[in-house]
Amino acid sequence: MEPFRLDDGLMTRFFHAASQRLAGLNPLLFIYLTWLATYVVLLPLILLDNVVVSDALHQSSGPTNLPRFNMGERLWVGAVITPVVETALFQWLPIRIVRTWLKLPVWVAVLVSATLFGFGHTYSIGYVVYTFMIGLVLAYAFTLKDYRQGQAYMLICIVHAIRNTVSSLLM
Repeated sequence: MEPFRLDDGLMTRFFHAASQRLAGLNPLLFIYLTWLATYVVLLPLILLDNVVVSDALHQSSGPTNLPRFNMGERLWVGAVITPVVETALFQWLPIRIVRTWLKLPVWVAVLVSATLFGFGHTYSIGYVVYTFMIGLVLAYAFTLKDYRQGQAYMLICIVHAIRNTVSSLLM
């Protein structure tokens, strides 16, 4: 007896249709939904973090030098400088290299981008995993808008800036 399998064609069509719909969203709605997704994607990890007590996997050990800055400095670094630099290094450049030069599929570009984003935040193993998950959302969103309307870099910078602003305010 053959085990139950999802129809690969159905899943592929669903994913393609959802991606097309997301790519066509108004930029403000796209920013909001992408920002929201950077939190939603972490829910399983947050639950796991509360069940498995492990200092190595605990995500809260982020940048240790930021709290010593005043709020204005944290916002300047977190909401302006960091999103511009990290979007260039962790989304724009790797996705360009993987898609344009290496001619590999978009899912490879998303994985490479997210992996680099995660390993660019090596404050703890847990933090790398959390930022990898966020990187998946940012890279996927970047690829959705990259060739369709050419707004990918700015939109992802804005999402990243909003996320870092929230983190700075909660610090």
